[in-house]
Amino acid sequence: MEKKMKSEKIFEGVNQQIKVFDSAGDKKIFGRLSHFRRSVYGIRICFEIMKFHFDEDINKIDCTKEYLTKKMADLASRATIINFINDEISKGSLTTQVSTKDKRVKIIQPSSELIDEFTMWLDMIYKAA
Repeated sequence: MEKKMKSEKIFEGVNQQIKVFDSAGDKKIFGRLSHFRRSVYGIRICFEIMKFHFDEDINKIDCTKEYLTKKMADLASRATIINFINDEISKGSLTTQVSTKDKRVKIIQPSSELIDEFTMWLDMIYKAA
């Protein structure tokens, strides 16, 4: 009986995660976010960039292409990650800002539209839970 209860709970958890993942793919509502959702490394890059954006620690490291390629090394090649980031910059989902510490370094940031979509998506998740 206990195994069945545990199995049902796992089943419910899996279904909830599928709904969360699928909701981000709704191109009508989440046009920018749906681009990131198409691959494991894409959604992981999105999460990492958002984590940096909302982190209020002033001493944090910068979110750069170099940082993201190292962080995503187990998911995709360096070239794949850089190409993906460059595509998202050209689409306007991501922006770059020159680092105040080193003018050669560009910091990757989410566009205001991506931030809006991401926070709306999180609100949907919390309301559904």
